[in-house]
Amino acid sequence: MHKLLIPLLALVACSSPQILTPETYADELPGLASPIRLQPDTTVIYLSDYFANTGPFVAVFNNDTLVVDSLGIINFSQNPKTPISALEVTYNKSTYQIPVFKSKKVTFEFSYFPTSPKVKTVALAGSMNGWNPSATPLTFDGTAWTTSLTLDPAVYQYKIVEDGNWMLDPNNENQLDNGQGAMNSALTIGNPNEKRPALDVAIENDSLKISSDMDGTTFIWWEDKLILSAQVAKNEVLTMSIPALSKNLERSTIRIWTCTDKTIGDDVIIPLHFDKPILNADDLTRGDLHNSIMYFLMVDRFADGDSTNNNPVEDPTINEKANHKGGDFTGVNYQVNTGYFDSLGINTLWISPITLNAEGAWGLWNKGITSTFSGYHGYWPVSSSKIDPHFGTDQSFRSLIDEVHNHDMNIIVDYVANHVHQDHPVYKLHPDWATSLYLPDGTMNTERWDEYRLTTWFDTFLATLDLENPIVAEAMTDSAMFWIENYPLDGFRHDATKHIPENFWRSLTMKVKSNILAAGKNKTIFQIGETYGNPELISSYVSSGMLDAQFDFNLYDAAVDAFANPNAGFTNLSRVLNEGLQAYGTHHLMGNISGNQDRARFISYADGSVKFGEDAKLAGWTREINNVGSKGFDEMRSLIAFIMTTPGIPCVYYGDEIGMPGGNDPDNRRVMQFDNLNEDQQALRNATSALAKLRRNRMSLMYGGTKIIQSDDQALVFERNYLGEITTVMFAKKPTSISLQNNKNPNPQLLEGNNCSLIGYDMSFSGYGFAIVAQ
Repeated sequence: MHKLLIPLLALVACSSPQILTPETYADELPGLASPIRLQPDTTVIYLSDYFANTGPFVAVFNNDTLVVDSLGIINFSQNPKTPISALEVTYNKSTYQIPVFKSKKVTFEFSYFPTSPKVKTVALAGSMNGWNPSATPLTFDGTAWTTSLTLDPAVYQYKIVEDGNWMLDPNNENQLDNGQGAMNSALTIGNPNEKRPALDVAIENDSLKISSDMDGTTFIWWEDKLILSAQVAKNEVLTMSIPALSKNLERSTIRIWTCTDKTIGDDVIIPLHFDKPILNADDLTRGDLHNSIMYFLMVDRFADGDSTNNNPVEDPTINEKANHKGGDFTGVNYQVNTGYFDSLGINTLWISPITLNAEGAWGLWNKGITSTFSGYHGYWPVSSSKIDPHFGTDQSFRSLIDEVHNHDMNIIVDYVANHVHQDHPVYKLHPDWATSLYLPDGTMNTERWDEYRLTTWFDTFLATLDLENPIVAEAMTDSAMFWIENYPLDGFRHDATKHIPENFWRSLTMKVKSNILAAGKNKTIFQIGETYGNPELISSYVSSGMLDAQFDFNLYDAAVDAFANPNAGFTNLSRVLNEGLQAYGTHHLMGNISGNQDRARFISYADGSVKFGEDAKLAGWTREINNVGSKGFDEMRSLIAFIMTTPGIPCVYYGDEIGMPGGNDPDNRRVMQFDNLNEDQQALRNATSALAKLRRNRMSLMYGGTKIIQSDDQALVFERNYLGEITTVMFAKKPTSISLQNNKNPNPQLLEGNNCSLIGYDMSFSGYGFAIVAQ
């Protein structure tokens, strides 16, 4: 059965194709509007999240005109009839439809029977509340300790806190490995595996052919206009022409969702070049963020290009591992110029903080070895607008940015807003701008990451700023804007995101939109944050009005366990991958990392030189950690293959491309090695390059939907599909054979792999390995 649908916008008259400027195309909504994800009761909607202004707005939902206050805020309490709907907003004579997703949360009554009648307090600490027991105390009803939980369908890990003692739930036999050598109790809320409708979209004669594998409703947006919604039977085909107005735009986007009366399916996203869907990755630019492959380097540890700024702190209490090593902008520039990143397939550099940092010795490590630290890393600012001379000058920084852009790459800088060093003028002049170092009970509020996440200090010399204070937020957002207004940077990586309140992010992003995007500067500013927590907390900072993305540490932890732990299979990794797709969207821009500066190196877990469950910092301080054999390199290659083939933005931590070993900070921050690579290092670097270039050449790996086909102790298999281009990705931990499921292509092709061979439709693995197949 076929249905022909002509989008309303296809009827709009337009002249011959031309690139429209902000003056000729009235689009007051920068970027694509992120869906409004409703809460079970009342949802506060900030329309200023979507526009570079606070109104006035007219908002309509289900033909009802809503109350919008002077700040563009709606207290939304309507209960949509369907999982997907749209909020219609008119601003400055233009009308937009913002996707609205109904809440999926369910309420669960949790009961716990104590180990002794003498128990006085019980609390729940787990992934549902940021492992913060004070967030979920239980009440005793005479028989059991109980609480009510309202959560999205998912599997949650937790522990019981009985009179202050953390323990597994003795009433629950279900447990999961936490990936660090210990177990947690596991609680399943709702039905996280409920079948969801899947879309199939193809191109035929310049039209889109759209169908779903379940009865439901299909919604199609072009840019931020809902151009049609239609009830569609299972396998019924919609034929839709490309909106004619797209002929006037060099880049626009079609987004398609489908839903049943209960569930929302995965979406489809199609970038257009004028009125043609992009089928060739060569037509993408560095402004197309799904095309990004990121590389994180710590400036001090990457490359020394100017010996005149090599000034380590002269203090005998600082171990050489924790002192300056001489890396600088000139050294990074040299590596860009010689084509290091081009050859690796990288098109986005993220560099560590560059602002002036504290001199002298600070902090203390006193386990096994005693050492203080210098501010080599950049995270202890004493200025928010001056460049640290250890890294270079204004001119050398500008030269680096220019060279990066000459190589058609983006560069984003790490920005620290949460805290300042005690020598920072902000703290010296305004000590009242900081949160209190002491809690009401007299205890010190340091490293209380979850219980006091918006006020805790990282150390006694690092003052956490009270960014809920509008005056403080205004000053610090202005400081952030300084960098993108005075230097042609392409965005920020934001440190300690979850410790900063939402008003700061809204203020900063409003300034980005008003001063950069809406000002007609034809620029993409990418903002990605750092938050350790559950998907709900992480996603609460990702929206049109705050950040574009965050790093997905939950997926990384699950990947470390799956690929490096010989006792783990792929089931948990598959679960976390699927939860992320539902929480952040199936075409999210979340950062998928190979490692980072706060974790022991993956390869050292994989080859056993660092043990799961041990103190990886202590290991890095007290023993020499080196590569052990080739096993770790094979597993590192699989991890790189995983981040290069899953939705999101791959991010390679410097040195992972050659398998640099190490414990945790500072051992994971060794000086980068460029020369005298051994055979394993060179092979891994070549594999990383091939995988990165493969990703950037396959539209399905950047824009495709994701279907998990198999996940068990032996193998993980998933499929990426973009307009008929199908890429099947397989991982195995032991000798096995896997048959390809989608046999539309009579000649499947092995694109990249390790320890595998393809015969017909059967992939054979001789051991630990992966395969990427074009079908």
